[in-house]
Amino acid sequence: GYGMRKGIIGTALASVCVAVLVVSGCGENINELKENARAKVLSEPVMAAEETEEEGTEEESVSPEQMDLIKYNYYVELNNEIVKLMDDIDYYYEVVEYDEEFALIPDSGYTYGYRIRGFGKDLADDCIQLADMEPAYETLDPLIKEMAEPLKELMAAFSEVSRSNDYAANQYQKAKELHAVIYPAADEFEPMGYEFIHAVSAVADERIAAEEEEMKAEGRLIAYNASRGISIAGQIMDECTLQGVTDDNITDLDLTKIKPLYEELTLIVEDLNAATADSNQMMKDSMSNSKPFDQLYERMLQALEWMIKQVESGKPIEDPGLEPLGSIAHFSNTLSDCVDRYNTVFVD
Repeated sequence: GYGMRKGIIGTALASVCVAVLVVSGCGENINELKENARAKVLSEPVMAAEETEEEGTEEESVSPEQMDLIKYNYYVELNNEIVKLMDDIDYYYEVVEYDEEFALIPDSGYTYGYRIRGFGKDLADDCIQLADMEPAYETLDPLIKEMAEPLKELMAAFSEVSRSNDYAANQYQKAKELHAVIYPAADEFEPMGYEFIHAVSAVADERIAAEEEEMKAEGRLIAYNASRGISIAGQIMDECTLQGVTDDNITDLDLTKIKPLYEELTLIVEDLNAATADSNQMMKDSMSNSKPFDQLYERMLQALEWMIKQVESGKPIEDPGLEPLGSIAHFSNTLSDCVDRYNTVFVD
């Protein structure tokens, strides 16, 4: 049944990934870059080299650095969609038996299609095209090509599940057809999906570390501390995942590595507040809003404090589904809020 299927699939993993989206695009508007790239790269058939020389004027061509940034951002976006897809698979099997024959789990308490979200059509296709283009991403390109088929099948199937509302009709005929796609595709896709998430995470960590060094060197301390805070919170989430700890067994968490990260995060949040309170610093970071983060980083720090207290109390969380204060999920949600705000302030 579903319990057996869970295997390596800890919920903590999904939450780790949110921290990946932080990328500043060196002051270029990434959405504009992506639009240009889509227009040039993704919609036109690739022309022979000589032709491109004559036709593409200098300003028009996408530089290798830009191309790299575009690819990176598309892959990060795909990563976040894959996290959502993993959630869909989990929710699907809370209602449907994990078996080749379609059957609903008796008394699951949920209706068919519970919490399942759909997907846009283009992202996967764009990434599959990008996988053949320079600059090469040695770990990610081959994985994208390998998982293309089951990835697209699952995205399409779950989009259909999320759209429809009358599945009981005709003895669940439509649901049976979709199950015939979902059951084998999910089994094939999941290990690759995990591999992709881990690989993106490794690429992102490297990128973000380099970017943070650059921000620091250039004296952009608001961006630096905002990014650093997210990175440290991501390391804490990683540590939970590595230990195999979720809210179901939160009292097993070993805080040895987490405590120093908590100390570091406390200092970062202080530095971030000092930087945003300094008008010269605001100019250096070219920012106008004097309260860009609305206490979101304080909330994240507070959530971490509660989480540590929960572990130290030795009391398990009674209803992990509610994501109460003290839970890893609550901390993870505050981290997501910081990531979203960071992207709004520095990326969009």
